[in-house]
Amino acid sequence: MFSNMLEYLEHTAARVPEKVAFYDDQISFTFAQLHAAARRIGSCLLESVPNDGPVALLLDARSARNAPAVFGVMYAGRAYAPLDIAQPPERLSLILSRLRPATVLADAKGLQAIKGWQGAIVLPFDQAVQTPENPAALQLVRQKANENDPMSILFTSGSTGIPKGSVQTHFSYLCWTEATIEKYGLTEDVVFANQSPFFYANSILELFPPVALGATVYLLPAGVLTFPKKLIQALNEQKITLLCMTPSSFISVAHTGALTPNCLPGLKWGIMCGEAMPWPPLKTWMDAAPAASWWHFYGSTEMFAVAVGKIDRAYQPDDRLPVGKPFSQVRILFLDAEGKAVPAGQPGEMVVSSPWIATGYYGEPERTAAAFVSDPLNEGGQERFYISGDTGYLTDDGQLMVLGRKDRQIKHRGYRMELGDVDAALAAVPGLQEGCALFDGDSDRVFCFYTGSLTEKELQGELRKRLPRYMLPDETIRLEAMPRTATMKRDNARLRLLMKKRTDNPGKENI
Repeated sequence: MFSNMLEYLEHTAARVPEKVAFYDDQISFTFAQLHAAARRIGSCLLESVPNDGPVALLLDARSARNAPAVFGVMYAGRAYAPLDIAQPPERLSLILSRLRPATVLADAKGLQAIKGWQGAIVLPFDQAVQTPENPAALQLVRQKANENDPMSILFTSGSTGIPKGSVQTHFSYLCWTEATIEKYGLTEDVVFANQSPFFYANSILELFPPVALGATVYLLPAGVLTFPKKLIQALNEQKITLLCMTPSSFISVAHTGALTPNCLPGLKWGIMCGEAMPWPPLKTWMDAAPAASWWHFYGSTEMFAVAVGKIDRAYQPDDRLPVGKPFSQVRILFLDAEGKAVPAGQPGEMVVSSPWIATGYYGEPERTAAAFVSDPLNEGGQERFYISGDTGYLTDDGQLMVLGRKDRQIKHRGYRMELGDVDAALAAVPGLQEGCALFDGDSDRVFCFYTGSLTEKELQGELRKRLPRYMLPDETIRLEAMPRTATMKRDNARLRLLMKKRTDNPGKENI
């Protein structure tokens, strides 16, 4: 195994220099061009930045320029921190103030997003990529490099609403990349479609394994999920063989009716991540891409991937799908509320150890100490674990079943219940496209938000067939469209605002 992620790029650029590495509808980079551009960007950073702090990347999320920017930061020996330029200015400013970057590398859209900001040196991407290479300076950085050096800072939302930057090292990425390639059976012939923005942890699947393999990545155009027929056209025209998206994205396309049997004959891998995937829309995708193997994985920004599994049989509409067996390098403890191990097969909070968990949260020792612990069972070891906040258990055959967030276990009307059970019941209702349950503890009320053709009364009738009385939602609210975050996950924060509005104005139909 290599000791620095740059070695993958250098090895591949020497082996297949003229092969296209990353491309979008405006620009492309061969591996040789990617290598050269990254070295020029690294040289510019070394000449322009007076300290060794992280580098914030503010680039168009759908641009292939992200790839040389990421590797250019590595050549400068810095950690890269990709940020969402489309987020509200106040939130972007908050993240930048917590990151305290040595510099900001930005394209035209990124420069506009931080216009007037004075917190660090700002380098235009076009200037950096045209800077002459400085081989001596780059070599000096590599001589000092260590596999435990921070490589990335990926920001994720905190439970308090304050973003936190998860720090991963070169060693983390090296271990994860090797394990991921082996788990999925990926080769250099794979053509990846990138749909996840590069500030989102799931995008690392379309960034580092392709460089290690010498595979090609196509960045899907912005907004393509809004027009599913264009998505299907793009996947076929670009000869995409691997598509990874959140279940929300797969579900939204499946429910448009755009997918028809065998409309995606070239797809070989379909990968779902980030949320639970119900069976009916997955079956629609399986029929559309019959040559594909379909995979589910569980992980987070702090853990990358914990378990991966291939869907190898049919399920019932209301079944909860497993997320596969844990990687051999992963150890999961299932703990009760007192921090003690639960009996095998019983649900518990998942506390995870692997070679690729984060080292902590950037500049936040207290948050790090609360989330990352050593020897949680007091067994006398030094193994580091991440407290995931998710609950789950292993089935008899070793499959991981994820039940959801620990805080989705509630006490409602005097009964202990899992909101995930309500979500599973919603997924089984004919005519319902997407649904979720949220709990308002102050009023002891469960709210159900959904999209689809059913009326609220019809949905309530269907749920009575599937749930005990104490689990039935107190409110069912039909939406024209489920709100989404920039990464296409369901936007629970916006749903909670709707929930509060309904709570504050009972009986109001229009929220």
